[in-house]
Amino acid sequence: MLCLAVLMFAGRVPSRRELDRLADDAVFRDNIALFCGEPTDTVMTSTQMVNVLKVLDAGELGGLQSESVRQLVAAKRLPDAYVLGHLALATDGTGIYASSKPHCGKCLTQEHRDGSKTYMHNVLEAKVLCADGMAISLLSEPVENDADGKYEKQDCETKAFKRLLPRIKEEFPRQPFVHLLDSLYANGPALSCIDQAGHQFICNFKRGSIPTLYDDSIALLGLEPGNVLRQQTALPGAKGTQVRQVLRWVNGIEYRGVTMAFVLCEETDCKTGERKCFAWLTSFEVDRDNVREIARGGRMRWKIENEGFNEQKTGYGMEHFCDCKDPDAMRALYLLLQIAHMLMQLLAKSNLLEQPVQALAHLARMLLESLRNVRLPENVPGMTLPPMQIRFAKADP
Repeated sequence: MLCLAVLMFAGRVPSRRELDRLADDAVFRDNIALFCGEPTDTVMTSTQMVNVLKVLDAGELGGLQSESVRQLVAAKRLPDAYVLGHLALATDGTGIYASSKPHCGKCLTQEHRDGSKTYMHNVLEAKVLCADGMAISLLSEPVENDADGKYEKQDCETKAFKRLLPRIKEEFPRQPFVHLLDSLYANGPALSCIDQAGHQFICNFKRGSIPTLYDDSIALLGLEPGNVLRQQTALPGAKGTQVRQVLRWVNGIEYRGVTMAFVLCEETDCKTGERKCFAWLTSFEVDRDNVREIARGGRMRWKIENEGFNEQKTGYGMEHFCDCKDPDAMRALYLLLQIAHMLMQLLAKSNLLEQPVQALAHLARMLLESLRNVRLPENVPGMTLPPMQIRFAKADP
């Protein structure tokens, strides 16, 4: 059942009804049976799959996320997921259900000016970011109200972050993390939680977040005229666009018991003359040697949107679970989607393909068509085979 659900997302099957149609195909059925190691004459329907997910502990599926990342880190398969020696982690919320009708007692509600209400289910997602474009899910925290309705304020992303951070610390007590945050987290409570966890942060900073701190930081830059670095560089992923950057920084800023630095990046497009300005708060002590790396880490933050949620919403179809009446089944399917997305990203970056695949949508079509049209050989290596070693011969002197 788990393999079927993962393949549904990995192959980007457009609906559960379409999955049932595929399950009637003899080649697809035989391949699934061989792949799972369970001979069967029929493939379970999507309704049966959801019924199983209703009684499955979603927490166990969540454990697969962190365990997968732990193995990738231990095997040193994510060398470009680090900023100053710290594993880059971005956190952001996403909606997985929205309707004008209530889904369950845990729904978040949003009231509109015309008096109508929207009922929602959201999830706070922590993803490991890689410079090569991958965004791998580490842990997920549901954003939902208490089912008994006994609460003064609704659950929100900030509250969920305070619950998520101890879970990360418990799963990875010795792993150094740097949190790449948007301006929503530029507040005392959130930054204090990160500081208490012993993690680092690089947080986008806008004047509207903490106006007095922003103005004071700009003023302090004038007192440190030597803290400036000018460079011309090409932006990653921008087809070689050259920009001139002026980086300024100041250390020793105190706010709500947290000591941090302020970094300002003024950027000018060498071709068009367009100017942009970026600002970050960071717990790293900034100097001329690491300011470039801190600015790069701050710019990586957008990847959780592009390679993460946007890709999943438009390509993987989060609507697969939006019509599930049971919130546990909905959460389980969401976690399986994260696992499928991780596997497809790793496959696209691996050397298992004869030619590299740039678009995950194309890879998904290749996978699905192969399962429908190409029978797997009977001697496919599986988990039941005894352990083996592969050794490479030494080259002749």
